[in-house]
Amino acid sequence: MHVAINAQLVSFSQSYRNAGISRYIYNLLEGLARQSGDDHYTVFVSRDEIAAAAVSSLGQARHMRLVPVSWPTSQPPQRIAWEQLALPEALHSRKVDVFHAPANVLPPRLPCASVVTVHDLAFLRYPQFFRPTRRVYQRWFVRSSVGRASRIVAVSESTKRDLVELLSAPQEHIDVIYSGIAEDFQPIRDEATLAAFRAAHHLPERYLLFLGTLEPRKNLVGLIKAYALLRERHEGTPHLVIAGAKGWYYHELFERVRAHRLEDAITFAGYVAREEQPLWYSSAEAFVYPSLYEGFGIPVVEALACGTPTVTSNVSSLPEAAGPVALQVDPLDRAALAHAMHQALTDISVRRRAATEGPQWAQRFSIDTMARAHSLTYHKAVEQHAAVGGSG
Repeated sequence: MHVAINAQLVSFSQSYRNAGISRYIYNLLEGLARQSGDDHYTVFVSRDEIAAAAVSSLGQARHMRLVPVSWPTSQPPQRIAWEQLALPEALHSRKVDVFHAPANVLPPRLPCASVVTVHDLAFLRYPQFFRPTRRVYQRWFVRSSVGRASRIVAVSESTKRDLVELLSAPQEHIDVIYSGIAEDFQPIRDEATLAAFRAAHHLPERYLLFLGTLEPRKNLVGLIKAYALLRERHEGTPHLVIAGAKGWYYHELFERVRAHRLEDAITFAGYVAREEQPLWYSSAEAFVYPSLYEGFGIPVVEALACGTPTVTSNVSSLPEAAGPVALQVDPLDRAALAHAMHQALTDISVRRRAATEGPQWAQRFSIDTMARAHSLTYHKAVEQHAAVGGSG
């Protein structure tokens, strides 16, 4: 079977672009590249990324061909134009059996079976958290793509429920496939290594960590309020480090820090390089991810894989990522969030459970498992496409 995958959003650079959906696509490609079998893959990559892609593990896979796109697709308008106008002909000329759009949107007039991955429907659940242009684009194109796809991949049961409820997607067309995490997310216990890392990044010996894009639905304003309450109630509360690139609508965070006079207690660390993330998790006293809504919440799994005590929300997909190991609270209840952070810092049973059960729980979210499940979905898409006479 000939599978084509749109990997325009993959970035091999050490920048904020190498996160989120980019990481999901790269991990999927890495898993598919390791698989044996008769399927072969055409992967469309931005021409700005092709040199780095060619020397990666993906470029060495015999059954995976990386194809640079001739259009300048580094900016969203040009990328969208290529996907909607030029991609269908590229699929036709290469005699593709099934096309996978791993970032919510399919092109029109496809000459083959199709799979679309929907990561979340935050633009419908929380439209106020998005810029108007992005909200309108997602609402129009995602709805259309879900209606035309041969198969739909939802990254969690929560996302599947949203697809059925908000977009009337047929349940029988949806496959839930959890995102995988790389093997290097594991506990780092060598104290000398951790101390050297903290020194290199000017981090305190003890700190609470948030890691993710700075945007409204991550509930960082709520985290700062809860952290202020935690410091009021408990002396010796560790520093809070908020790591991640700036997204949008983040200015209130800094205003809230000043309002609570926490400038000396909270550090905004900025973008964190991918290869250092296991060190950030492992050297933290606890990880806090109180998001209001997530398609899956992969940072929760990554933190647990590193054995780090974790606090997260009890809403949307986050209980699926957290399982029985992380502490889960109402993200809008700042007292509950403050109490859970204190538990993660001081409760020996909570900390022992994270250290022993966290890595075990995270093993179910492997890249190879993710890749095998996608391969099955591709085959189902081709069968389904043939059953309806090769239309849509």
